Amino acid sequence: MPANFKRDLGLDRDRSWIVTAEVNRFVWPGPDMRPLDGGDPFYGAIPDWLFVQVREAIGGRAERGVMKVTPRTE
Repeated sequence: MPANFKRDLGLDRDRSWIVTAEVNRFVWPGPDMRPLDGGDPFYGAIPDWLFVQVREAIGGRAERGVMKVTPRTE
């Protein structure tokens, strides 16, 4: 992820990326959601153009049947 987006979301300076070849399936919000110090579990939003790229990459993999889906909530 670009450094300026990470900064705006309050994330660390270490390298980060969005994995589009695998997704987690879980109930929203589920037991794995933990609030931040301010009591909110949401870090913020990514720019629309980045969301569209991620959505299209995930959708394309799902359509081709090459998506790894891992269930996380029982």
